[in-house]
Amino acid sequence: MINLNTLTAFPADSLETASDHALQQRLGLYRVFLKLYEHNRELLDEILNLENSGNKSLTGVALPYVQGLVLGDRVHLVTNLLKGATQSLSQPQNIWTIGRDSRRVVLPIQDKRLSRCHAAIVYDEGGFRLVDLNSSNGSYLNGELIRHSVRLKDGDRIRLGSLTFSFFVCNTAQVLPPVSEELLSQVRALSAASEPKRAIAHPTAPSASQPSPLSASPIQPAFSSPLTKNWEESVSESDSETCLQSPEDALPAQVNPLEDTLMFMRSSH
Repeated sequence: MINLNTLTAFPADSLETASDHALQQRLGLYRVFLKLYEHNRELLDEILNLENSGNKSLTGVALPYVQGLVLGDRVHLVTNLLKGATQSLSQPQNIWTIGRDSRRVVLPIQDKRLSRCHAAIVYDEGGFRLVDLNSSNGSYLNGELIRHSVRLKDGDRIRLGSLTFSFFVCNTAQVLPPVSEELLSQVRALSAASEPKRAIAHPTAPSASQPSPLSASPIQPAFSSPLTKNWEESVSESDSETCLQSPEDALPAQVNPLEDTLMFMRSSH
């Protein structure tokens, strides 16, 4: 195991003669961390704890944020701290509490370095404030530990436990002029072009070369036999005597040549 005291006492000119530049950088970092640990051990422990704990509940959230939105007499907090989904949250008393205990706070975050009821964002006549609720690990604004409460402004960085997020404020709203007709047509055309086209099936009428199934002629046998002729004559006589026919009876009969041949052979014996 490397002795950090030995590395600290290692002469700098000896490091310059080392051929491995990466080794020089590592030795320099060891010296920095050793000095930091000797003079400010609590800060180094805080950094290591934040690195080890991590906030798994916000994994995949690119930019955790909270935005205070004031429109007339309505006040909302817009945030993506809850499961990474952006939501607009209103509270009757304009007090939004943050902590681990979902039964006591309105913004529950699963972070073991957060207290059960860690801090609150409050809106009053002067604007938004961050209030620390006597948390165990404290609340930080732009890297500084706060005492009790502090006024928030647009772009502040807040750290509660191992949870770090940006705070934004929106106090005004304006109505923008309409888009020109030329640009509006271009936007609509490009939007329509990006949408997938759906194929619409149109019924097609049968052409002259493709007769309708109802008008198709019956299948004729491959050869003619006396039995076939007798059968055709009997069908003609019965059709002339019948006045009313059902749609099924009006359809031409289908003749099976194989059955016709078998019947003829049986009758000849």
